[in-house]
Amino acid sequence: MLYNNPAVSGTDMSVELILRIFNTVENVTMVKESTGDIQRMHKLHLLGEGRVPFYNGCNPLALEAFAAGAVGWCTAAPNLIADLNGALYRAILDNELGRARELFYKQLPLLDFILKGGLPATIKAGLRMTGLEVGDPRLPVSALSEDACLELRGLLAQLR
Repeated sequence: MLYNNPAVSGTDMSVELILRIFNTVENVTMVKESTGDIQRMHKLHLLGEGRVPFYNGCNPLALEAFAAGAVGWCTAAPNLIADLNGALYRAILDNELGRARELFYKQLPLLDFILKGGLPATIKAGLRMTGLEVGDPRLPVSALSEDACLELRGLLAQLR
């Protein structure tokens, strides 16, 4: 999987570069697009003529990414809300846009919180709230603050 995540890597691969790599490097069989730019996903699908399996790597764009041709979604959210994530994916596969939109909007506040709160710290805190002890995040990542944990607990309670 070719992973385009300029926020973390400091390098933004253009769609043209992604396609060149996909078409010339034998063991690159799919792409994870994490720029947060939905137009880039459309361009990847269009210029790749639908032959480049790409995955969304930006939680708040999940619904739009599927509409743009994403074949999947790489997210840590199923650690906390697997049933909702799975239901969204099934609604997409079944071409039930209204249902997909409803399911997406239901989980969007948590997806935004995960993105803004820091994925490792948020997921670890959420797992702890479900009774699964997974330890603290490794440095330099800090655990969620008490206020953030209260907010997360409230978001999770709304989804259960």
